[in-house]
Amino acid sequence: MSLEVRGVSKLYGSVKALDNLSLTVPDGNFTCFLGPSGCGKTTLLRIIAGLESADSGQITLGMNDLSQTQPSERNFGVVFQSYSLFPNLSALKNVMYGLECRAWPKAKAKARAMEMLDLVHLADQADKLPSQMSGGQQQRVAIARAIAPQPSLLLLDEPLSALDAKVRAELRSEVRKIQQDIGITTIMVTHDQSEALEMADQIVVLRGGQVEQVGTARELYHHPRTEFVANFIGTINSLAVEPNDKGSLMFGSAPLVVPDSQGSIRKLGVRPEAVTISSSPAKTDNSLAGIAKTVRFLGNYNVVEVAPDCAPDQIISAELRGDLALPSEGDAVYVNFNSEQLRELQA
Repeated sequence: MSLEVRGVSKLYGSVKALDNLSLTVPDGNFTCFLGPSGCGKTTLLRIIAGLESADSGQITLGMNDLSQTQPSERNFGVVFQSYSLFPNLSALKNVMYGLECRAWPKAKAKARAMEMLDLVHLADQADKLPSQMSGGQQQRVAIARAIAPQPSLLLLDEPLSALDAKVRAELRSEVRKIQQDIGITTIMVTHDQSEALEMADQIVVLRGGQVEQVGTARELYHHPRTEFVANFIGTINSLAVEPNDKGSLMFGSAPLVVPDSQGSIRKLGVRPEAVTISSSPAKTDNSLAGIAKTVRFLGNYNVVEVAPDCAPDQIISAELRGDLALPSEGDAVYVNFNSEQLRELQA
């Protein structure tokens, strides 16, 4: 069943956390709510879960209106950032707890709990207390507990953010595989673009309580509609442009070759990995002379920042991979990119 959010608003005093927000989460889909702190993503998740009430709007799951449905009656599994396990109960009994609250027979609840622990690769840890387990293992138990009652929707509130980087990276693929194996519709809140890019079928970028853009990871990365999305999903060079009286778009004092250029364009974006650096003009649509300001080694790639002569107050960054001859700071260079790599960016 797909989840529909229609015109949902939420105020906290004079602060508008959600502003007439609407979106669809398709059946069986893994959707990430992505955005900076204060954008409304956690508030929206809590309203979907029934832990907060909306001031206006409607939420439906399939044909069921959830607006007046109590949280305990929504049949949703929820996993929080803090593991929220009972410290005095074993992993097995933590997973069984929700089933017993739903009056499952003990033998059936135990069998289901063991099945879920096996799904998260913790069947051999069933008798351990949370204090005897790592953070990653505890979060696996929390996930097993959430999906054990066969919920119609799984809600994940930044479930990996309390873990160290290595464990977090490992759990991303595990959580995604579990979701795909059981086919449950899932919503995850995160501020980590890498998590969203790797895990989600659909990413909802939120800004100021509104939906900024919805799409797949590839759609948002390669075709961001706004500068905010472009900078939140990766990094981008923002080039301020102005049309001249001949209809060309000028980047400072230099005209840019832009496909299907329109006079209304005021800002263009190009990803750093689409930019190359050369010591002489390159055979690309756009090759701009400038001065290398910084050269940074970042392990598997290098970043070269160039102030173009045509617009010296704007910096263009290039991400260069491989064993390349790099300029030194202060060298005269050319930054090069093709017109098809440029994207119009709205404010």
